[in-house]
Amino acid sequence: LLLYVENCDYLKSSLQIFHITRTLTNILKEKLLKEGRRPYVIPVGGSNSIGTWGYIEAIKEIEQQLQTGTGGVKFDDIVVACGSGGTIAGLSLGSWLGTLKAKVHAFSVCDDPDYFYDYTQGLLDGLNAGVDSHDIVNIQNSKGLGYAINTSEELNFVKDIAAATGVVLDPVYSGKAAYGMLNDMAQNPKKWEGRKVLFVHTGGLLGLFDKVDQMAPRVKNWSRMDVHESVPRKDGTGKMF
Repeated sequence: LLLYVENCDYLKSSLQIFHITRTLTNILKEKLLKEGRRPYVIPVGGSNSIGTWGYIEAIKEIEQQLQTGTGGVKFDDIVVACGSGGTIAGLSLGSWLGTLKAKVHAFSVCDDPDYFYDYTQGLLDGLNAGVDSHDIVNIQNSKGLGYAINTSEELNFVKDIAAATGVVLDPVYSGKAAYGMLNDMAQNPKKWEGRKVLFVHTGGLLGLFDKVDQMAPRVKNWSRMDVHESVPRKDGTGKMF
């Protein structure tokens, strides 16, 4: 089931979206069960206890990269956007159980920290982790005006980061999280001073397409690269589709 909600500004939070999608998917699930089929419902963001394993494995990959690297780097903190809860549950549990032991800081782009602490706790309990979410992840509010709604400062930030570093953030998830992180660093310098921080970019670049009209005046002399229809796909290069 693919659910597309047009003009979702009226949806105040991801919790409302969650309830809508859960209701619709449960209706479809019951329909398929009555037909003798065996459906498996994947929740918003893949954020259930099974999906959490994806980012537990990601922590193992980070640990392996650090062990094979030559720089001797060790991260003290991990920062990531939080939109449905599965990513932060996996990262925080993986870091807590493994050798990394980095503190996970989540910047929520929808809903409030209390909601995500509770939701993350449910995912951890589903894995019988035996740990309190408050002990392994710090969740801060970075939703600003609301889910997928941006201030001028946030959009300028996304543009400035791209120009300065070549790293393209999106305005819905990673952009808001990075913006919240740097604001917190400016307001609480002692909290971050001397610490090595890993920012996990979780994607979401397609969110930029919805902001073209708002971003265009900010990029000024940047030009859009169009790939002509005549360009064929060959050996993995060329057009995306």
